[in-house]
Amino acid sequence: MKSLLWLGVLFLSASWLFYIPQFNTPDVFIGTVFLVLGVLCMTGGIQGLSREHVDLKYLLLLIAFIPALLLIPFPYTLGLVMLTIGLVLSLVLYTKKQFQPLPYGLMFSGLILLFQTLVFPVYIIFVSHGHRLDVLSWIVSPAANLLGLHTSVNHGILFVETLQQNYPITITWEKLGFYLLFNIFLGALVLFWVSYDKRKLLKYTLIFLLTGFLYIIVRFIAVLSFYLITTDLSIFWNPYYMILSYLPFILLLFKLIPLKDIPKYTLQVPLLNISKKQIAALGLIFLMVFSGVFAFFFQDPGTIKQGRVLIDEYHSQWEDTLRPLDTEWYGLLSTYNYYTWAQWLDLSYTVTRNTKTPLTRDLLTTYDILILKCPTQSYTNQEIEAIQLFVDAGGGLYLIGDHTNVFGMNTFLNQVSEGFGLRFNTDATYEMGTGNLSIFSPEPFYSHPILRHVTQFDFMTSCTLEPTSPLASARIENIIIGNRLISEPGTYSTENFFRESIASPDSEFGYLLQAAAVKYGKGRVVAFTDSTVFSSFCFCTDGYQSFTLGVMDYLNRENTYTFLTPLFFAVSFLLFLILVFFLRHENKLTVLWMVLLAGLVAFSTAAPLCSMLIDTTYSGPPIQQDYTHICFEQDHSSYFISVKPTATLTDTIDNYGTFYVWTQRIGGFPSLEATLRDTLTTGDVVVIINPDISFTETELSLVTDYLEAGGNILVMDSIMNSHSTANELIGAYGMWLTTSIDDSYVLFNTSDNSSEIGIASSPYLTIAGGAPLLSNEENETSASMTQVVNAKTGDIGTLLVVVDSYMFSDAVMGGTFTEPTERQRSIYSVEFFLLDYLLKT
Repeated sequence: MKSLLWLGVLFLSASWLFYIPQFNTPDVFIGTVFLVLGVLCMTGGIQGLSREHVDLKYLLLLIAFIPALLLIPFPYTLGLVMLTIGLVLSLVLYTKKQFQPLPYGLMFSGLILLFQTLVFPVYIIFVSHGHRLDVLSWIVSPAANLLGLHTSVNHGILFVETLQQNYPITITWEKLGFYLLFNIFLGALVLFWVSYDKRKLLKYTLIFLLTGFLYIIVRFIAVLSFYLITTDLSIFWNPYYMILSYLPFILLLFKLIPLKDIPKYTLQVPLLNISKKQIAALGLIFLMVFSGVFAFFFQDPGTIKQGRVLIDEYHSQWEDTLRPLDTEWYGLLSTYNYYTWAQWLDLSYTVTRNTKTPLTRDLLTTYDILILKCPTQSYTNQEIEAIQLFVDAGGGLYLIGDHTNVFGMNTFLNQVSEGFGLRFNTDATYEMGTGNLSIFSPEPFYSHPILRHVTQFDFMTSCTLEPTSPLASARIENIIIGNRLISEPGTYSTENFFRESIASPDSEFGYLLQAAAVKYGKGRVVAFTDSTVFSSFCFCTDGYQSFTLGVMDYLNRENTYTFLTPLFFAVSFLLFLILVFFLRHENKLTVLWMVLLAGLVAFSTAAPLCSMLIDTTYSGPPIQQDYTHICFEQDHSSYFISVKPTATLTDTIDNYGTFYVWTQRIGGFPSLEATLRDTLTTGDVVVIINPDISFTETELSLVTDYLEAGGNILVMDSIMNSHSTANELIGAYGMWLTTSIDDSYVLFNTSDNSSEIGIASSPYLTIAGGAPLLSNEENETSASMTQVVNAKTGDIGTLLVVVDSYMFSDAVMGGTFTEPTERQRSIYSVEFFLLDYLLKT
């Protein structure tokens, strides 16, 4: 029966494959099935390892469990949940001795899951900082040849020859299935530690490691053979295949480590009688964990600098910031640039562009932040030295690269970045399994200061980062480690450096580093891997503005308390050594409950404190200049905004991405707001498109308050919006939408009845009431406005209603890279006229 413990370890470890988004979208149901199987095997395996119920005093642990359960996000609470259920069941079944294995099984399962959770962040960092194990190629190749494959090794890459072609294979932690084996090992460590003395603990650990190493090599060759048959790369990460592939390993452990010698009543928890020594130990454990949490999460607030920013254009001929986004210049380069991005920076910082001179020490001393973006030419040794001295003296350095070493930019950036321990790789990332563009959602409570105000970040295809050495890896601050990603090496054989395939056997996948920071001397460096996202056509979407301000706020600080992090580490490690000596003769399960109680209380105290300090000190730079904020309301509107280059491949009738971006051409900064309340709170102009959700009385009252405060609202509707609720909104202001059918017509500015604005498609809807702004030859109104005057303050708000909204969709206006036709230009003119009118009023 004790051998069931190995199956329990396997199933508990396998449940994580379905709970976490490492390779696949989480499937909570399947994960829970494996979790239940694991608990049942554990319960069956510990029969005879305990004989009494748990001392009720141990319910004191719930004092520590409850706040931790509230602080830690799902699924990383699984271990605590199992421990909590087990403790509560021990109380419920206090008098039923025959049922005691169940709470013990739950608690033992919870202990294994908790240990795996504690080590998981270290695993993520470890694998994201270096996936490849080139040294194993020299072991795998001769072994594979003995088993019938034809392989060779070149520069650490395994080449497999078949009748069809030669396959380049990189050996990575993920292709080895290391995560599941690692979790099994952690479960085994818990099992060995609880069950055996030091001698047997060491013996069985060595047996496990040796067996695991040999098995992982054989398993890789077997999986590789299946890949050569199917050419389906998902065979390396499919969770079901992975679990099945480790069943023979578990059966092997049945024979090598059968667990028959586990002493009887190993899990018998001693009665709880707290001594002075244990109270002292609880205090030391609290301080150890508290210091450890601060070592991981504390961020030096630094000393805020003047915010003088230098954007280097001298070395870059891509994504420039020089030509304004206006109403005359169209086409790809008009929006595929950084002009809007630079404008956004200029609202909070003093921005200068370097277009004519190399970077020198004298030049850089007059700035606080240097931005090297998308370089297309090399840096000299003198420039590299000047940049390093600039950072060491307290400067902030922002490095922006892109996928596949396009235009050689990553090669040029590495000339600078490698001096700080970071390297840009020459690859491209996609979502695993689909090949789609990836999306990153940070965990707000535990995220890097740069991400504190970012709720979602959409990548447009990044490269990845890696440290230059193990020492550099220890110094790196991980800003974004993307999950469910596949990294495809770049190629010089295509115009855009992208490979035709996005699932090659020399690719890497899983957790990939996409943004990182380093503190160097008194200064700081941030490296980011996707230049496209800051282009004018998409900068005002998907978290890019908040991310940009977060980066600048982080870089605009001179390091002050960097010594605290190593000090916290040293204190935590020293306390650990003291505790090992202090508790060396204590019962293991007694030590365990003390660690759980004091450790969780320390975590629940230190983690929120660290988070609060970060939120307080990194609140974001203030906007120092006025700007026009154009808010697009989404709660009642039936449209979507997609500005990705792939948007033109989908249905564009309901996409208003180009209309959204074109608001930047008249000086606005657009944003998407989730609710009407948020929109009315922040917007200088509020845009509501094709409303089809009813407005409540409270919302209509908020609209009136907004207009009476001098706000501007643009309502756009279409006959295709069959469930329109526009009249609910505009009816109170003397306007109404009615149906009319007509041919294409010319729009006139009705203020003088002679100024032709543009040509529009058949309106279908016309507007009754208000003051007409645009009409056709039949004198039917297509745009009308009314003003709301606040009698007390004299503020004047404007409500402008427009039909037909369809002509402003991407289906008519085209995409943001479109070279417009004459008709499209006329529609652009209508948009600019309407927005200009609102802004002037």
